[in-house]
Amino acid sequence: MDYAESFKWLKKLGNFAIFIAFVLIGFLIGRQVIETGEKTVYVKEEPISETITGIEPVVEERPEVSALPVKRDTFWRDSIRYVIEKVDTAAIIAEYEMRRFYQVLLFDNNYGKLDVSMNSQYNRLGDVSYTFVPIVKEVIRYRERVWQPYVAASFSTLSNSAGIGGGVFYKSIGFEYQYQRAMFDSRFGHQFGLKWKF
Repeated sequence: MDYAESFKWLKKLGNFAIFIAFVLIGFLIGRQVIETGEKTVYVKEEPISETITGIEPVVEERPEVSALPVKRDTFWRDSIRYVIEKVDTAAIIAEYEMRRFYQVLLFDNNYGKLDVSMNSQYNRLGDVSYTFVPIVKEVIRYRERVWQPYVAASFSTLSNSAGIGGGVFYKSIGFEYQYQRAMFDSRFGHQFGLKWKF
């Protein structure tokens, strides 16, 4: 048996053993090393809306001093100017008939958002509507591998060579090894690479 031929065979076997060792180490590390963490997210749920009608006052009070709208009339008698203030009945009726709409944002925070709208007419509160959008706090706990193995294959048109190999990612940095073999002759080589995922 030719020693040169057996040496080539041993060299090929050694290269294949290096490749298998890299893949196996990456696989084992990737399965064993795990990092845990948690993150908090706030999720909006479906809005809740309702309209409340038929609201009656709980207490009614008459003020001691009235602040009614007045109008002034001026007239002269014997060259003396007189100013008389009369209650403006038309203004009171206009105020009484006026319909008013209100929209209030009561709060908008991590618990949700509450909008209230209401109207009033004829000295009475009309219907009250509200829309509440609840927000739920969710704590997500996760586990991820710090070491992630992978396999790789390549072909180069520049050198007409093909490669097979693998590597491992540590978080976002990857280390790679490939065994390269020429397609049309017996040349071979090794390729080491560095990768970054983002």
